[in-house]
Amino acid sequence: MRSLIPFPSRRRDCEWIGGRYEIPNKVREGGSSFYPEVILWMELPRGVILSSKISHPGEPISITEALLEAMEQPIEGSSRKPSQIRVADGNLAEELRGVVDVTVVVAPVPELDEAFSELIETLAGAGPLAMVQSYLAGGNSPAVVARLFSAAGSLFRAAPWRDVSEDQLVRVDIPSLAVDGVCLSVIGGAGESFGLLLFQSLEAYEALAAAPPAPASEEELLAARPNRETSLLSLSFDRKRDIPAPMLKEISHYRWPVAATKAYPTLMAVDKNAIPKPPTEREFRIVTACATAFLEFLAVHLDLFDEEDPETICESFTAGDGLTVTLTAPYGTTGTSIEVEDFFAPDEDEIIEIAPPKRTVGRNDPCPCGSGKKYKKCHLDTDRPRSEGSTGTAAVHEMDFRLVQAIGKFGSSRFGPSWVGPSAKNFDADQSSLQLFLPWAAWTATVGGKRIADSFFEEQKGRLSDEEREWFDAQRRAWLSVWEVTRVEPGMIDVRDLLTGEIRSVREVAASRSVVARDALLTRVIDFRGDSLLGGMFGHTLTPEDASEVIGTFRSKLHVSKGNVPVERLRDPEIGRFMIDGWHEAVQERIRRASIPPLLQNTDGDLLLLVTDSFPFAMSVRSEIERRLTEMDGTDDVQTANGETTLVFVRLGNPIHKSWENTVIGRAIVGPNTLRIETNSERRADALKRRVRDACGKHLRRSTRTTTEPSTLPRAPKQRAAPDRELTPNEHNLLRAAKEAHYRDWVDTPLPALGGKTPRAAARSAKSRDRLDLLLRQMENQENRLPAATRFDAGQLRRELGMD
Repeated sequence: MRSLIPFPSRRRDCEWIGGRYEIPNKVREGGSSFYPEVILWMELPRGVILSSKISHPGEPISITEALLEAMEQPIEGSSRKPSQIRVADGNLAEELRGVVDVTVVVAPVPELDEAFSELIETLAGAGPLAMVQSYLAGGNSPAVVARLFSAAGSLFRAAPWRDVSEDQLVRVDIPSLAVDGVCLSVIGGAGESFGLLLFQSLEAYEALAAAPPAPASEEELLAARPNRETSLLSLSFDRKRDIPAPMLKEISHYRWPVAATKAYPTLMAVDKNAIPKPPTEREFRIVTACATAFLEFLAVHLDLFDEEDPETICESFTAGDGLTVTLTAPYGTTGTSIEVEDFFAPDEDEIIEIAPPKRTVGRNDPCPCGSGKKYKKCHLDTDRPRSEGSTGTAAVHEMDFRLVQAIGKFGSSRFGPSWVGPSAKNFDADQSSLQLFLPWAAWTATVGGKRIADSFFEEQKGRLSDEEREWFDAQRRAWLSVWEVTRVEPGMIDVRDLLTGEIRSVREVAASRSVVARDALLTRVIDFRGDSLLGGMFGHTLTPEDASEVIGTFRSKLHVSKGNVPVERLRDPEIGRFMIDGWHEAVQERIRRASIPPLLQNTDGDLLLLVTDSFPFAMSVRSEIERRLTEMDGTDDVQTANGETTLVFVRLGNPIHKSWENTVIGRAIVGPNTLRIETNSERRADALKRRVRDACGKHLRRSTRTTTEPSTLPRAPKQRAAPDRELTPNEHNLLRAAKEAHYRDWVDTPLPALGGKTPRAAARSAKSRDRLDLLLRQMENQENRLPAATRFDAGQLRRELGMD
């Protein structure tokens, strides 16, 4: 006899009944036909179906296999085993007795026969795969499904379909799950069927767009074999009423979070013939990782989806279960990305020496600086001569690119790939880090206490030009630090080193287009022949507040809590690597925070929720209700239109905005036989409901309440072709006037960020002055990102507070 298979020890005092049934729909396959079978297991006395498995003649499923799955992963509830098993067939009983350590009896199973008959009637047109109605049907663990629900909730609240159209494709690569070139498409721009589609490849997307397959017939569904290759994964959202009851029970049992009544997530996998199949645990992980990474990508690069001809962006993110996801948008190969090993790896038998100058860089060629961008969108304008007789920086960028690659190949050839550091591969998929890491490593890394660049220089100096030797000297003098932008004009940015106190005016057209005053950069500034240039910059800037936290960790590492840091300390490769890693972590944290939808609150601090209380009444008392409402304290703005009377409820003053004369707390709409009270929080709704009932008394019948989360409200699809309307000069003036009025009160308002002090008091305190300066810089940074005509000049505050 076969050895008994151990099962979970959890046991219920109940009986399970099982059976094999023939589905009354013949399926033809090749030259033969057959009737598929389904194996069912039910738990009594509750009558709950725990497993339903369709068996294909080519790959049959035994009743013991179905029982094992039902015990380990039942459709309903947790893993368990019964106290007794009942089957109607003696052969089935004999098979089960040889495997399970549970009493098996042979007797009729009328309960299961009746359930099968009802199931066939219910699924007359739905196809037998509808019988597998479980999130766990593909052998998935509850924890994996829970992570999908969490990611799906964030996706639904962020609603990316409001900003991204279905044809704006994103490439997805997840090496650890063998995902290569998957095509992500956002659906829902038309106001329905919200979610994500993941196509196996760009070709699969284009094939579906060109000729969508016809829906699979019931015979095709029945004949579908397991383990078919997945061509498409779909994460969509449904109303609660559309979710099968077994799946709702799973959600309730495992307490998986759902964002809204319209946001119950469903994951579907289909093959190339559009035949559905249960998604596997790997596919659950893929979709979860994609949803998480895409929201982080969107938080930083939302503007990319507004551009007609966007530059390709490739960036990597770490999903919740540690998966590294690389997204490329618009979809394309990752050929423009750089990898440390490939960039510095010498060719076989290559003699390491200075590469000759390359041909003139074309407008559409990759920029020599190594950013991965096209030359025309990176350094073309910078490289143009500023005036007659001036040599532009094109030759400098070209020279630096050649030298960086040559030094790196020299290091790999002499010392092996480890010369760049043990964790350099962490940057391989992170192009924003590599823009800084590659030149920094080439010019700074050491072996045995000696810089690789110096060893290269000693060996190659006879082949170097005067300009190249000067460049080596300039690189020796440079250091990595956090530089704050203090002024921006086309082609130039002024920067101040927040660690050493040094200041520079840097020639940099590309950065001058993207940075604003008070942005913090992690970069090296190279002083060369009377100009200052950026020698590699981390691809993401930080705000003053985020940068302040990072600088605190840098100073702690340097053991310099205050004052200027000696430049020589920042030339240390160990310190530099610490700074690059720290900056990378800060950027990832900022991206994570940005992906979390904001918590919406009203001015009372209540969670924002649209609440409508409806009170039926007799038509004959409408005028009396209108009279009583208008006589209530705090009613205002009574209007009548389209057969309805509307009035607003206001309250004097505002607890947050002291300058406000009053606050609107709700409104009433009186129709022919219904009074509706609309508010934006449950607390306001409850208070206003009591007041209205007291005023109108017995004239109002029992009320009903509906609530709506603002994030679930539909929004009209964005008209991408239409340009944004320009504000009028009067609107600009109104915006500035509103800000000026706000900041007049701000200087004398106690602020939590200042420990409860007012800005005016903080300016007089030595301990609080630095924090106030940071607050003003953060404010300036935010204002500088707005259109110039609507910006508030924070210099006014600095002058009034004596902080200029």
